[in-house]
Order: sequence, then C-alpha cells, then structure tokens
Amino acid sequence: MDGHPLLQRIAHGLDDLARPGDDLGDAPGILVGFSGGPDSLALLLGAHHWRASGGGFVAAAHLHHGMREDDAAADLAFCRDRCARLDIPLHTDRQDARPVARRRGQGLEEAARHLRLAWLRDLIRQDDRLALMALGHNLDDQAETVLMRLMRGTGPVGLRGMLPRQGDIIRPLLGIRRTEILAGLEEMGEIWRTDRTNLEGDNLRALMRRKVNPVLDEVFGPGAHLRSARATELLADDLELLDKMTAEARAAATHPEHPEDLVCGKLLDLEPALAARVMRTWLGTRPDLGDTPGQVHIAAALQWLTTGTSGTGLDLPGGRRLERVFDRITLNRTEALGYAAGRAPDFRVIVAPAADSTDSEQDGRHEGTGEVVNGGWRIHCHTENLIGNLRVDHPMPGDRMRPLGLAGSKKLSDLMREARIPAAHRERTLVIRDQDGILWVVGVARDERTRLLPTGGKMVTISVIERTHDLQRGT
Repeated sequence: MDGHPLLQRIAHGLDDLARPGDDLGDAPGILVGFSGGPDSLALLLGAHHWRASGGGFVAAAHLHHGMREDDAAADLAFCRDRCARLDIPLHTDRQDARPVARRRGQGLEEAARHLRLAWLRDLIRQDDRLALMALGHNLDDQAETVLMRLMRGTGPVGLRGMLPRQGDIIRPLLGIRRTEILAGLEEMGEIWRTDRTNLEGDNLRALMRRKVNPVLDEVFGPGAHLRSARATELLADDLELLDKMTAEARAAATHPEHPEDLVCGKLLDLEPALAARVMRTWLGTRPDLGDTPGQVHIAAALQWLTTGTSGTGLDLPGGRRLERVFDRITLNRTEALGYAAGRAPDFRVIVAPAADSTDSEQDGRHEGTGEVVNGGWRIHCHTENLIGNLRVDHPMPGDRMRPLGLAGSKKLSDLMREARIPAAHRERTLVIRDQDGILWVVGVARDERTRLLPTGGKMVTISVIERTHDLQRGT
C-alpha cells in the first residue's frame, strides 16, 4: 500500500504544502479532516505515508452533525476502525448544523462547513504538535466551486477557486481527479463510506453533479465540466500582482498604534476596487470572527464609512460588527460587546446543581451580569427563588424587571439603552424567564431574585448554551 503512486503523489503534495519554517515550526503536524469518504480516506492514507517517510505528526478529526443518524453512526465506526489500524489518533465531536444555518441565514451544507472549520481550528490551537488542517478537495471539487461562483456573479478572486494553501488550510488533492482517486483506492483494495446526499441530495453541489456536469460534457465533450478549473491557472499571475498591490495598500492603511485596525481616511483615499480588496483581506485575516463577508457587505461597509461618524457601527454576517472610533475602524464580535444576542430557538437554558465548591458569599460579591462560558453564559442563583420552568426568550413590549440593588422595577428598553445595546440588536437580546417574570437579561442585568446571600439555601447554576454545544461529545 505504501508504495502506491497515488499515496506517493499525496505525500509529495503534503511535503510541498507543509514545509517547516518560521510560521510552522521545525516539524509541522497535520490534522486530516476525515469523513470516511474516498477523498478523505486517500488523504489519510497519503498522510500516513508522509508520516512514515519522516514528514511529521498526523492526527484525524471526524465531526457528526446530528443528521443521517444511522449512516453517520456507521461513518464514525468506520473512521475509528481505520484510524486505529493506522495508529493515527482520531478526534470526534457532535455539533448540530441546523441552528447555525438558521442563525447565519445559510444552507445546511454551508453551515456544516462553517462548524467543521471552526472545530478543526480549535483542535489545532489545543495541540502544539499540530499546525495545519488538511482537507480532501479534489480537482472535480475545484471545477464545481469555480463554476458555482461564476453563476453567482463572482469576480477574479472568486474565480481563483480554492487555494492549495490558505492560511492554516492545505488541500493536497486539489490537482487530482476524482476518478484517479477512486481507481487508486480500488487498486489498493480499500473500501470507503459513501454519503448518498453528495449525489442524491438537493444541495447545490449534488444538483450540479446530477444535472449540470452531464450536460456540459455532452455539449462540449467529455471532461468539459473540469475545464472551469483552468480559470484558476489563467488568473494566477494577474491575481498575484493584485495581491501584492493590496498588501502594500493595506500596510499603508493600517493604524500605527492599533495594528489590527485600519485608518478610515487612508482606506477611503484608495481607488474603490483597491479599497474593497483591502477591506476583504482585512476581514479575512480574522478567522476567529467567522467567514469573510461577501462583496455586497464589503460595498455596504465602504458606503457606511463615507457617512458614518465616530461611535457608530455596522453589523455584518456571522456575528461581526464594524465600529468607527474617530478615524479608526475596528472589528468585533457582537457577543464581545458585553451582551448575548441571537435567535432564542438556537439556545437552551440548563439548570443544574451548583458545584459543591461554590461559595454563595464569595459569588455574591462578584455577581456581575453573567459569566461567559464555552458556547454561552451562566449565573448562580438560589433554588427557592425560581418559579416554574425557565425558558430562553426575547424582550417584549412593556417588559420590566427589578435589577440588582434597585428599589423598584425598570423597563427593559431603558436597561438596554443604558447598556448601549444598538437598537438593531435589542429585539435579539436573550432573556431568561420563569413563571414570575424575567430573571436575567443575559450579559446585561440580573433580577433582584437572583441575588446571592450567605444565608440563602441551595444553589443552582443557570446556563444559556448554544444548541450546537448541546450534543454529546467524544474524542
């Protein structure tokens, strides 16, 4: 198996894309996204060959999205068995893509991709042996991507397609056809898992494979659907020059005292096309803040900057927010502004006994508006002060509560205004209610009923967690 030409080709590709250096360390490790399908299996076997040839540490990761339950369970079992036989550690997790799709206004396929990349990136951050994630996109995937982007009206950057190396992502199979991968695996006697939705589903890529690619091959000749991938080669030199110009312009527009921010005046002095490229690359270098917004949002941001004043902001997809501070442009997560916002159905409230070590008197001195935890927020409260079931909700007209330390009640609208929550976000602010009313405006204010006292009774922890973090996990 180790000597098969396909595996040698993949191992050479990994060598080229994962060269040791200042940004990767002396022996960069690779995390392989492993679904169990033919592409990811070939990539895993190639990475195993690369490791055996002195390449570096290899691990794999498999994410279950809470759909296709029976098939997905079999996929997971297959991946565990294959990694065990190759002596490659496998990370696993379960994260439901449906709440993310609703919140981000995306299809399930795109939302699942967003979850996978974020999870893989977290795994890399947590393991010093890992530096890169390897994904199994092949030449057919590249051609389909370019064609889909063309039909959506993309520009030169979109026609570039997927890059072999893009930040911490590498794609060693990008120049290999799907038929070559299948033929190689069959010659090695390998078996793999098949996700029927890739061919039979109603997502855009599956529809292209069933309906568009056969027509292109019939009209323009066999393999015609792959020719769109040539656009990436033809545009390479031109885009390299544009990238150089963009990097120079971005450096000139970077704020001298805040290197993560831009200077508004310098950005707007650029030619509009160059300013848009600078804005896009600036947003794209913050993977912790989600995917880069599309061209329509870039244009809206530049238009806002021409009229916006200091202290104003602009919300972007994926929980991002641009803010202007005098002539400085900064980027934040809306969650990082000090309150929780989103769609209530995408969150759940969990009430659990507080840890034995919880000190009510100590916590009573540091109550605050809630503690940020992985995937949400939490507070402590005495059990006897809760009435009935708790639920996640949004503010409603006329809502009032009694904030800690206040003698009487106060309108939620006044509380949110004083907390400087933008008007556009107030209707999405998360509220926790029980049968007696509002207990907690998450990240903003707590009701007097949640006050912690040394003489109080049993304590519970109230957590508000995204449903994507609600499923059982394993490693």
